[in-house]
Amino acid sequence: MPAPRKYPLELRDRAVRMYRAAEPKPVIRRMAEELGVHHEALRNWIRQAEADAGERGDILTTAEREELAALRKENAQLKRANEVLRTASAFFRGPARPDPAQVTALVDAHPHLGVEPVLRELSIPSSTYYRWRQAEKEPCKRRRQDAELTGKIRQVHADSGGIYGSPRVHAVLRREGIHVGRKRIERLI
Repeated sequence: MPAPRKYPLELRDRAVRMYRAAEPKPVIRRMAEELGVHHEALRNWIRQAEADAGERGDILTTAEREELAALRKENAQLKRANEVLRTASAFFRGPARPDPAQVTALVDAHPHLGVEPVLRELSIPSSTYYRWRQAEKEPCKRRRQDAELTGKIRQVHADSGGIYGSPRVHAVLRREGIHVGRKRIERLI
């Protein structure tokens, strides 16, 4: 079935004015033929004009239709936001701001939600998210050093039979000539 033909707004207004001004009321089919429009299109325009003028109560006015469309759009947005938050709540249990790895995992696991809606609902700027993604691809110098240091920390910890904590691991690393803060070791251990 072909798409309905769009008629100019001026034609619609003129046709409705002609119908309303005519006495006695003309046959809609004949008037539509004279104007070169489909008779049902003309009938719908007249009904809508009568509803907008308050003469009919059985159909919605144009303002009510616009409000209904806006409410449906808002409802759809809220449903999407609710779905994002419901999905995100399963990922983020704990701290107020989610870990970058968790956010990227959420976006990767649910591509149908879209990146921007997820970030908007989690109050995370898109630039921050894309910076996190870039950091995953190309880790900064500190992250590379942390990865190297983590291997050494795990080796010292394993050599001690899993007994050494951060103070002793710190002491062993200092003896080996690796000068790093104890709190950094605690973070990486």
